[in-house]
Amino acid sequence: MRLMLTGMSAVLICGCLSRGGTDLLHARIREQQTHIAETERQIAQAQTELQRTRREADNLRAELARSGNGVLNAEQTEALVRVTKLQIHSLLSGGVNKDEQPGDDAFVAQLAPVDDDGEVVKLPGKIELTLIDPALPEDQRQVGQWNYTAEECRSHWTRGFTGAGYQFTMPLAESPEHDSLVLHARLTTADGRSFDANQIVRVTPSNTLTASSRRAVLDKAPRELDDINDPPPAPLKAEPAELPEWAEPNADAQKKTGPRPLRDSTNWTEETIPQLR
Repeated sequence: MRLMLTGMSAVLICGCLSRGGTDLLHARIREQQTHIAETERQIAQAQTELQRTRREADNLRAELARSGNGVLNAEQTEALVRVTKLQIHSLLSGGVNKDEQPGDDAFVAQLAPVDDDGEVVKLPGKIELTLIDPALPEDQRQVGQWNYTAEECRSHWTRGFTGAGYQFTMPLAESPEHDSLVLHARLTTADGRSFDANQIVRVTPSNTLTASSRRAVLDKAPRELDDINDPPPAPLKAEPAELPEWAEPNADAQKKTGPRPLRDSTNWTEETIPQLR
């Protein structure tokens, strides 16, 4: 009887445990189904947003085509959406001296459209560059201005180890008077938007001596001792004193007997000591 009761108790315990495991399994299945349903809903929403974006892009290309500005492809449309500002590369923009005369006679500028993360985006458009000298009077501040069409900008796109962007080399009508100028750049895209950027750039004015010209001036000008640290000039060599007759024997005698030995303290004698005195 005791054995029978023990067996029935074991059967009841196993049944309770099996029912608990089944309930846990059903709960997990329901949780997975809920997660799958939420994921499917998000995918459907993303597809709807994508379709709407594609329709907007198609409408934009059609509007540009009707306005006569040409038709943009999908890559250009994506670039229009990504670009948020125009950035000037300060390290690659500045004056250039090509004629080896004092003062820069050309100017190099590199700029690029970028997105919110600072990534360069190759976006075509018209570019206007203006170089200004803020130290001059207002009516004389403009050093130079250059305009490039979208087609011309295509050939100025460059990519290297220092970065990518539009690079331009512009000649200067005359060398600038000051070494600190302001470069203003404007990019106008196909959809009519404009992006502006300003950057302080460095140039070499015409009144600044280059290394070669400074060396030439120093070579021509006589040097004066105006600093206590300057070394004194080298002393002039004195003319050699004439030797006495006893120290310089007759040439005819040398031809017969040969050169006489040098008279020093090693070969002095009692006869020559009075003569040395």
